[in-house]
Amino acid sequence: MRKMAIAIICLLTVGVVSWPRPTLCVTMSIVTVTAYHHCPGSRGITASGQRVQTGIIAVSRDLERNLDLDFGARVLLHGMGVFEVQDRMAPRWQKKVDIYMDTQQKARSFGLRRYVVLVKLV
Repeated sequence: MRKMAIAIICLLTVGVVSWPRPTLCVTMSIVTVTAYHHCPGSRGITASGQRVQTGIIAVSRDLERNLDLDFGARVLLHGMGVFEVQDRMAPRWQKKVDIYMDTQQKARSFGLRRYVVLVKLV
């Protein structure tokens, strides 16, 4: 009886250890990235109501919808770093991301970068 109980416990332990683990779902898209800086006459407020600052990005509405991005969501732009979504672009833009830069010169020198992978962080 005791050997049978030990055998059952061993089998249960093996079953629990070999149980499949949940996988991590990654949502990503290939986007065009530009940079922006608020004009001196503007208030510098994002669509979420926060002040613009380094580390904030604006995303096009199709990305917001397709990747299920909300304000405060963190995303990784491959080769550029991790950013926080706090702004939204005009409806005419598709698959586009704007990174906030603290000076106009930095934003202009950044230029336009195509085919950057955007990954939503969980």
